[in-house]
Amino acid sequence: MYLRPGLALFLCLFSLLTIANEYSSPIGNISVFSTEDDNLAIENFSNEVVIINIHGNVIELPPTSGAQVNCAGYQQLELIFEHNVHDFFQVSCHSRVVISATFTHQYVEGK
Repeated sequence: MYLRPGLALFLCLFSLLTIANEYSSPIGNISVFSTEDDNLAIENFSNEVVIINIHGNVIELPPTSGAQVNCAGYQQLELIFEHNVHDFFQVSCHSRVVISATFTHQYVEGK
């Protein structure tokens, strides 16, 4: 079987991304990746304003923006996403949370 070089590279990169996505998110179109950094990185590639509460610290991410969260004193952080049915999950401090371009809020009825 012969693979074109471009296809082989794509398959290799895809398998690395699959392995790198070590944590799961109950919120659609949000991925979590393990890093070696001492801070939690959050990247919002969507057109939505995303509001996240992390241990009482509220972060408002405008569309296509990002933030770094200092993890001093924590091994795990609980991220509470406002305006979503499944609104929270925990991540390791050594993580990168990526909110994809296709993310939309899953509003809770009555809110």
